Amino acid sequence: MKRLQVSLLALLACAPNAGFAQDIILDEIVVTANRTETEAGRTGVSVAVVTEDDLKRRRQVSVAETLSRLPGVSLSQQGPFGNSTNLRVRGADGRYLAVFIDGIKVSDPSATQTSFDFGTLMTADISRIEVLRGSQSALWGGSAVGGVINITTRGATEEGTRQTIEAEAGSFGTARLSYGYALKSATTEMGVNLTHLHSDGFSAIAGTAEADGVDATRLSFNLRHALTDTVTLGASLFRQVVQQEYDGSNSFTYALEDQDNLQTRTETGARVFAEIAAGNTDHVVDLSWFDIGRKLDEQGDLPTDPRNVSRFGGDRLALGWKATTTLSDRLSFVYGADATQERADYDNLPDGSADTVITGAFGQVLWAPRDDLDLSATLRADHNSTFGTFPTGRLAANWRPADGTTLRAAVATGFRAPSIDERFGDYSIQEFQGNPDLSPEESLSFEIGVEQDFTGGATLSVTAFRLEIDNLVTYAPCPYIDPDNFNFFCQPGTVSTLENIAGTSIRQGVEVAGALPLSDTMTLGLAYTYTDARTATGGRIGFVPRHDLGLTLDAALSDRLSGAVTLKSASDRYDSFYGVTLDAYTVVNAEARYDLTDTAQAYLRVENVLDTDYELVSGYANSGRAVYVGFSASF
Repeated sequence: MKRLQVSLLALLACAPNAGFAQDIILDEIVVTANRTETEAGRTGVSVAVVTEDDLKRRRQVSVAETLSRLPGVSLSQQGPFGNSTNLRVRGADGRYLAVFIDGIKVSDPSATQTSFDFGTLMTADISRIEVLRGSQSALWGGSAVGGVINITTRGATEEGTRQTIEAEAGSFGTARLSYGYALKSATTEMGVNLTHLHSDGFSAIAGTAEADGVDATRLSFNLRHALTDTVTLGASLFRQVVQQEYDGSNSFTYALEDQDNLQTRTETGARVFAEIAAGNTDHVVDLSWFDIGRKLDEQGDLPTDPRNVSRFGGDRLALGWKATTTLSDRLSFVYGADATQERADYDNLPDGSADTVITGAFGQVLWAPRDDLDLSATLRADHNSTFGTFPTGRLAANWRPADGTTLRAAVATGFRAPSIDERFGDYSIQEFQGNPDLSPEESLSFEIGVEQDFTGGATLSVTAFRLEIDNLVTYAPCPYIDPDNFNFFCQPGTVSTLENIAGTSIRQGVEVAGALPLSDTMTLGLAYTYTDARTATGGRIGFVPRHDLGLTLDAALSDRLSGAVTLKSASDRYDSFYGVTLDAYTVVNAEARYDLTDTAQAYLRVENVLDTDYELVSGYANSGRAVYVGFSASF
């Protein structure tokens, strides 16, 4: 099997944007890039794959931390695991990402922007993650302006039954226990996974002592059954319940402080589907449902204030049909239609609830005019019940002019409709009100890249990217009473709101990834991302590191013992909320793994070996030195 030699093993533990960098097996199959099975090395777009084996090598708890090691991906996190976490792809934050778990779209319709909070998502039941970078609205709908993250939970991989158990314990009173059961026969595949995590945590606010803990329980289930040779039926289900302590800011002074706050977050998703093979056309019909509820129990700003309890809920019902028609080895068509209803339900909406209906249809042609050239063209139209119809498109090309050399390029358009909360959210206590007159954002993205294999196994890839967004929705503060004396209340008769900014905001940069085998057992990996993210007026877009570097040295020390030392560094980061530049940081991690048997492994993971003090968001703490030990086995 021919591989690009940037090893997942070598890069997984790198700094943000370093792990997994450009680890693509040329004949590995991906589905996200074209919404049909495609060899990863023949797409014209940037796609990264994280497999179950890769996750087992690193044993990270957080999906967000795992994905932040990919090229072009960064995160901002407000404290320990469980606290609010926003992933960005090429500078585009969560509102621009389409996130799916087992085919179920999981972004929160009741959030300020319709987005997915990665703060509580664990890796324990995950078998595969595909990350598609760049604008993909033409294939995946309006929310995919920045990219698509497609997550698959563990299921059966071989005939018979398999059980797995994993246990981990370590710093901050952390303990995790996971169990999985999988079954595969000639006609049926099934997987069930259950995980519970407890951590006492550490204070979310830098420099304070009160710890913010978390308890998270997650159940996932998936099933496929071949009813006939041409019809397969299936279903998937997940449910996660998290209780998480968090800190906040004083409503009068806006200063961050230790607070006795508790969020209970419940997420449920379900999907049923049918796969039908009819001649040269394969059909998939599915119905999915997602529901999220958040209960916030917060202390008052003054000791005499009563506790404030608020509830937010949202759900999504989606019906979809997709077909792939193969006319020859060189020509195929992918097309389909879908309809989605998103609903939000909470007291801060004028009538207590609101909904949006989106219907869409798309068509794509995949053409290989020569053995070394693959082309794709996609058109889509989405109709939003409030904003009308928006067309989007994508063109992509992949050319392999010589053995070991790949050139690729893509251009795409996209749009994002304002969320329910952006339009109607009414927060009188915070002196904020949404703007029902907002217009959708429209976007144009480009990327061009080259990947080169060298003699001896070294590799290098370079990708230049640019995302342009018009009519950016941004915060419009009210005129304050007396900001010079820290009186940030709105002048009478005014509120803060949101508005469209005329002009084009730009996120552009370069991703560089490489690997150098130092010996048969040791590999040095490199990943570097430069991102310049600016509003139409030239101001910095917040929380996007301009320079993001990762290095890792991965080694197999014996037949059973292996390990890695990694370094991650980020600099020139701007906190747009507080208007401050965050300090650069460098963090070193280390790990060791020992195979007790062919099916059992013990591991040691040390995070932040040098006990570096750093912040991803101004005022919020990150873990100091932490040690975790774990055990896993399958039988």
